[in-house]
Amino acid sequence: MGSVGTANVEVVRRLFELYESAGMEAALEVLDEQLVIVIPPELSAEPDSYHGHEGALRYFAGFEGMLEGIRYEALELFPEGEKVLAHIRLGGRGVSSGLEVDLEAFVVHTVRDGKVTSIVPYADLESAREAPG
Repeated sequence: MGSVGTANVEVVRRLFELYESAGMEAALEVLDEQLVIVIPPELSAEPDSYHGHEGALRYFAGFEGMLEGIRYEALELFPEGEKVLAHIRLGGRGVSSGLEVDLEAFVVHTVRDGKVTSIVPYADLESAREAPG
């Protein structure tokens, strides 16, 4: 268990490092081709699912339209079996408002064979831990 959990945490850590240093295009290297990003109703007025690399790019492009100077960072990573729970902070400046935005969330990453196969954010730790699957 330890080694799988540790290896999976490293994959997710790399996702954040690649995104920070070179953007979403670079981060695709650790995202599975069949990736699914699911945005649950409690986090969005328009819950949605995004599929594959194209979906990941589309999802992150949404932030880029709303925020400039985006920071997407993992504050803490917890191995939970084949999943990795990330306590994340998303920050930036509102493009239209000019106001600083600082959101925290808990994101469940499923990792298989060294690639992230699903990403599901939750508003709080309890919801993330109780997530099905």
